Amino acid sequence: MHSTTKLASTLVALAGAGLLSACNGGSDDAPTTTRPAASPYAFEEAAANSALYVRVDRTGAPAVATALLSRGNLTITGVGGGVLNPANAANTFNDQRDQLNRGDPANDARDFAATFVAGPQSNSLKNIHFKLNAELRALGLTPCSTIPAGGAATNADVNVDTCVAQAAPAIIPDVIVFDANRPDGFPNGRTYDDPVADRILAAALLRLVPNGAAPAPHHIDSLLGVIDTWNGPAGQPCASPCRFTGDETNTFSPATFPFLRPAYP
Repeated sequence: MHSTTKLASTLVALAGAGLLSACNGGSDDAPTTTRPAASPYAFEEAAANSALYVRVDRTGAPAVATALLSRGNLTITGVGGGVLNPANAANTFNDQRDQLNRGDPANDARDFAATFVAGPQSNSLKNIHFKLNAELRALGLTPCSTIPAGGAATNADVNVDTCVAQAAPAIIPDVIVFDANRPDGFPNGRTYDDPVADRILAAALLRLVPNGAAPAPHHIDSLLGVIDTWNGPAGQPCASPCRFTGDETNTFSPATFPFLRPAYP
């Protein structure tokens, strides 16, 4: 037993010495760079198989493609003509939403901004405001779009510049971002209770700044709570940006991991 214990102690000491040697070369000299061990994983990088790794969905701003792009056979053409992000073996569908999903977010502004705003689809931003401007006002809401005093004859008469200025920072590029210097909560990251679709629709449909005022940097933060009412502690006013802190039953998210409420019956 004593010999076994002594052997184990010797092995531990040798292992420790080996680790220290790997860190500083076994001397008091400056540390040396060692080559990391080869990865145990083998990844296929052959160009012939690249179609297998094509993006088929995005989750940055999940309501955008549904709200502003067509699921029909309408296609988006690139700057030089031709179908933008054409179908391939991994994704044979070829409508506007699939083209967005296959696209590179770095190119979203160039490839999709114009289609979002005034594309041929019936649910482009201009078309939505053309159809819903009066209805939004009837609900006591102020659209971010403007139309001529006599009404808009076509969607070309609708000005959505303010809507674009408000919504673009949250939806283009279609990725999730997080800035530690800004309040957390979509569009700056996400929390479990963030009503993402409502906030995106608020930015795209409603005026979030006074008439004549331009959105300030990060003004998109002000859309928190625009549609969803404050349901924080009773009697406590909403602090800007207005946080959505509970679900429909006013039950707050747990403050510790895994931050989930009990399953709903």
